[in-house]
Amino acid sequence: MLSSIFRKLPAFKGKHSLARFLLKHDINEKSNVIVKGAQGLVYKLPNLKESIGFEIYVNGVYEPAHIRLLVNNIPTNGTLLDLGANIGSICIPVSKLRPDIKIIAVEASPKVFEYLRHNVEMNNCQNIYIENFALSDSDGHQVAFYSPDEKFGKGSMSPVFTKVPEYVSTITLDSLIDKFKVDSVGFIKIDVEGYEGLVFRGGIRLLSSTTAPPILFEFADWAENLAMNVKCGDSQRILLDFGYKIHRVGSPRRLDPVKEVQTSGSAIFLAIKGKF
Repeated sequence: MLSSIFRKLPAFKGKHSLARFLLKHDINEKSNVIVKGAQGLVYKLPNLKESIGFEIYVNGVYEPAHIRLLVNNIPTNGTLLDLGANIGSICIPVSKLRPDIKIIAVEASPKVFEYLRHNVEMNNCQNIYIENFALSDSDGHQVAFYSPDEKFGKGSMSPVFTKVPEYVSTITLDSLIDKFKVDSVGFIKIDVEGYEGLVFRGGIRLLSSTTAPPILFEFADWAENLAMNVKCGDSQRILLDFGYKIHRVGSPRRLDPVKEVQTSGSAIFLAIKGKF
């Protein structure tokens, strides 16, 4: 199969453009695709139009640099919180590369959560614990969550790409820690489409601690501008108030200190307390 040949090829300039041309029919028409990716992992992909599905279909892995960063920096026998785990594209490879750690993976969309469950079970990831909640700054509320079928990686509590809601209960970061009786969190990876600030507000006890974990998160101005009860830049401001230092991830081996809150454009940030 042509797609399996692409997955064996190393990255090269124009690889994605060539794949979109040669695999156009698959990308436009296929859904619920089973793909064998890197490390022998198997994924069920809702579709191939969304970047997560496309990357795994063509490269066998999604965001390998972020996976390496997590794998190399989670403490031995530590705990990773994957907040906004989607179909498991990050937590599953991390699980296989770091069988010593515990991973708590949270996904808000009930329909996407079923893909997460399927992929975790299919890869026998016994160190991943999955939860279907919307992370927020308060517990136990039923909220509308909007997860578009085509752009399944863009779900949020704002009706950006679809007006059709799913309903899910909220949980705070601190309550999630209590639920699993976690003594120490080794790392947090979070991607909740502009609602990171709301999640951080619900983690006062964890994030204000002197032993608070590093946090890998994405900033996108359009997402935070559309998020309810969040101002653009709040995710950074709240972490700075908790005593974090924020760095822009420029490459797998380069971290650039952020001198002022970014309120336009997009970036991948790593927030750190103490040594890293």
